[in-house]
Amino acid sequence: MVRCNPVGTAVGGLVLSALLLTGCGTDDDGAAASPSGAPPSASAASAAPTAAPGPDATPADYVPASLDGPAQNVPKPVMPDLAREESRAGAQAFLDYWSDAKWYAYETGDASLVRDVTSRHCEACEEEFEDIEDIYAEGLWTVGGRDSITIQDANLVEAADGVYKPVVEYSREVGKLVMGGKVVKNAAGESGDPSLVYLDFVEEEWVYITLAPIPGSS
Repeated sequence: MVRCNPVGTAVGGLVLSALLLTGCGTDDDGAAASPSGAPPSASAASAAPTAAPGPDATPADYVPASLDGPAQNVPKPVMPDLAREESRAGAQAFLDYWSDAKWYAYETGDASLVRDVTSRHCEACEEEFEDIEDIYAEGLWTVGGRDSITIQDANLVEAADGVYKPVVEYSREVGKLVMGGKVVKNAAGESGDPSLVYLDFVEEEWVYITLAPIPGSS
């Protein structure tokens, strides 16, 4: 069971019809804030081919997304054993997998993998995942926008509430929302933004809760 319930604003996100949220976060007082993302409503008149991966997709078969169409034959990320270890290295391996699973969602429209390792308490995360699924259902797709989360703390320390909150560096590539070969929205990248990532470790597994600005930081 996740031992805290931070929801609200987030660090980063890819512009779809509105800003998609990277994760749920808290304000300085820990109070819930309303997420700013909104579901897209673009027409599917110029629907693109589906981005479903092949049954035996490999990196050699993979075709990145472009203006010509969504990514094709996207291999499913596999969580390494290290990502189930309650340690700093294990937490970083988990965050790498979480980012890969979210990237898989952005490339295919299938958010099931990232949902499986994300707290249901993260309302903004769920909105983002639903938005990803909606845009693919409506014939849009994304290009770029991959993010990464790198732990900066030398040691991983469990907080008094049972949740891990290491300082991390968050970055995201520039991204585009595309429909019918035309760019609908552009999203600027982010680089080197210090944040706090909230993680729980339950039943030998990590759970992603939130990525939030460090209280008091700009």
